[in-house]
Amino acid sequence: MALMVKGIFKLPLRGLKGLLNSVFMLINVPMKSPTYTCISKRSKSVKVKYRLPNRGAVTHFIIDATVLKVYDDSE
Repeated sequence: MALMVKGIFKLPLRGLKGLLNSVFMLINVPMKSPTYTCISKRSKSVKVKYRLPNRGAVTHFIIDATVLKVYDDSE
């Protein structure tokens, strides 16, 4: 799971460790993420495959004070 998060968010290993620890703290789970050394060693032997959803070309991008919204040609 940690390697998938690393690939999706393009985080360095130490940043990944901090992100996972923060998420665990926010959801009140008494866990710690593996050390970056452990993740690095595991990444050499485990091949992670995931697909990001293809959303197509973004034509309009609007930032409001309350929300971020992306519009395509149909909206």
